[in-house]
Amino acid sequence: MFKRLFFLFVCVFTPLVLKSQQGMTVMFCNVENLFDPEDDPLKDDDAYTPQGDYRWTRSRYWDKLDAVSKVIVAADEETAPALVGMAEVENDVVLTDLTARSALREAGYRFVITHSPDRRGIDVALLYRKNFFRLIDSESLRVDLSKVGGGATRDILHVTGLLESYDTLDVYVCHWPSRYGGTDETSKLRMCAAGVVRHSVDSIFSVRRKPYVIIMGDLNDGPDAPALRQGLGAFPFANGSGLGDRNLVTVMDAVEQGSYKYQGEWDTYDQFVVSASLLNGLGCTEFVEASVLNAPFLLTDDDTYGGVKPFRTYNGRRYQGGYSDHLPVKMRIGF
Repeated sequence: MFKRLFFLFVCVFTPLVLKSQQGMTVMFCNVENLFDPEDDPLKDDDAYTPQGDYRWTRSRYWDKLDAVSKVIVAADEETAPALVGMAEVENDVVLTDLTARSALREAGYRFVITHSPDRRGIDVALLYRKNFFRLIDSESLRVDLSKVGGGATRDILHVTGLLESYDTLDVYVCHWPSRYGGTDETSKLRMCAAGVVRHSVDSIFSVRRKPYVIIMGDLNDGPDAPALRQGLGAFPFANGSGLGDRNLVTVMDAVEQGSYKYQGEWDTYDQFVVSASLLNGLGCTEFVEASVLNAPFLLTDDDTYGGVKPFRTYNGRRYQGGYSDHLPVKMRIGF
């Protein structure tokens, strides 16, 4: 009994400055078409083969892996992120090459990936370092858009693991339907994806004494969009600390820098949504901060609209050797 009380005392009364020095970095990045160069007859990946539209050679593929590994390492000055959510990865092969045959191999990443019915064959995945996150379970959540006029899309990845703080963390990695066809016309598709996540989160809320949840991904919507406020039921960050544990909160609405630039305007489509339990200061695991990673090597001049924009692998069909059309986002959790 004394040990349990002492543990509670340390969790609640340890100064915040000490908590900020311990913990882990969580990252999400849309890596924009991370395909291997091999043709998969079951997927629409012909453009990313040596003979395809993008002349996707093995050399360019390995340069892309180097670029991805570089940005992951850049997310944390002290050590590689403990968790890395990823969108637009083709298969297990590219993740095996990334985690075991690139500069990331020393970090000891393992991974979980979905196998979605998406026409192009792109999936979401989670890289995790087993010293920081002990995998308990994972599942793919199917998003059925047929009732709202949509086609096959990416599954949502749900992963459960144990943290260094001995808290259980549920992580959702998402790549919600795009805005292609019009923002208003496609809003119902993202609302449907949000509903799938919310249903699963509610099941977690019903069984966890103190639920810790992180939802991350390319949501193709900003924090105030209907899919987040109504579909996901997420509250603004400004209201987060006053809510009960079993509520969701957007945290990127407090970040000024956008992650995606379209026709000269920055938007925050790459996001983190967390359970309010990470914000209320009553546990050992706490949200510290969130930001967009805008390192200079991830940006290039925007000759059309001015300023800078994400440095992509291709500009149209012209190869330029960049990283992605999205900037990564990262979040710090303290113990």
